[in-house]
Amino acid sequence: MSMHDTDEVRSHWWPREGWRPGRLVYTWHLTFEHAPQLHQLAERYQAALATIEEHNPIPARWLHLTVQAVGFVDEVSEEQLDQITEAVRVRLGGLTPVELTFHRPALLGEGVVLAPTPTGPLHQMWGEIRSGIAEVLGNAPTAAEQAKGFHPHVSLTYINTPGPARPYIDALSAVEAAPVIVDVEQVALIVQNRVLDPEWLYRWTTRTTVPLGAR
Repeated sequence: MSMHDTDEVRSHWWPREGWRPGRLVYTWHLTFEHAPQLHQLAERYQAALATIEEHNPIPARWLHLTVQAVGFVDEVSEEQLDQITEAVRVRLGGLTPVELTFHRPALLGEGVVLAPTPTGPLHQMWGEIRSGIAEVLGNAPTAAEQAKGFHPHVSLTYINTPGPARPYIDALSAVEAAPVIVDVEQVALIVQNRVLDPEWLYRWTTRTTVPLGAR
């Protein structure tokens, strides 16, 4: 299991720039409402972590893979959003649906994640979405997490207390689970809310979905 050689974990819930409670953001995600095998795999690993209290497991319905933010809802007009959606629709129409495999978790600094393979098609998707946003807004925002590039992952739980990584690594290493395959045929444009105490999760409504390979 590649744990990225993390010795220490840190809280995911630090105050992000521009964010405040109740402020919504438009972002492109892969969502997994129709991936029960992924839900089951996530729950296997989450169950293994149940004896550790300093983290917030993500319910199956809110599992997601963040691709690319557009901007805060109060800073992007409806017209701009429609133009971005159309620009992205055209670009993703030239790609093909993707088959992703998820298997062993990794411990990043702020959470336990599942990193899919292959990543090439996801980087292509990311680049096309960024280009579609830039066509309308002039540039695409780069989130703090993507400052060193795009590292696709599905978070299973968010760490809420700094501390040693070893308990997480040990608990996860004890799980034997088979890999699961998820077919990705569309990308969702969502309206996302970062919810703090007592839920500590990201919830959203889906604004629209754009298919891969519809051209």
